[in-house]
Amino acid sequence: MPSACASPSRSNAPARRVRNVSSIHRGDYVEARSGDEVYYRGEVRDTAPGLATLWLNDEETGMHTAVSTEDFTIWRTQR
Repeated sequence: MPSACASPSRSNAPARRVRNVSSIHRGDYVEARSGDEVYYRGEVRDTAPGLATLWLNDEETGMHTAVSTEDFTIWRTQR
């Protein structure tokens, strides 16, 4: 697992917690957090609500990353 990013959100707009993964769509910009730490940040490439999983194009590494919504809280952000 990559190290956590220092700041939860880069934009001045507040991040909003997503409680239902089916409301996330391809192209949305999100953060995956554990507690107050951001572990992944990027654009959603695909979702599988039945598996509680989404795939991000991780901003830090540039790689596609699978994120379990059972392991992380998901926050919708702006770029």
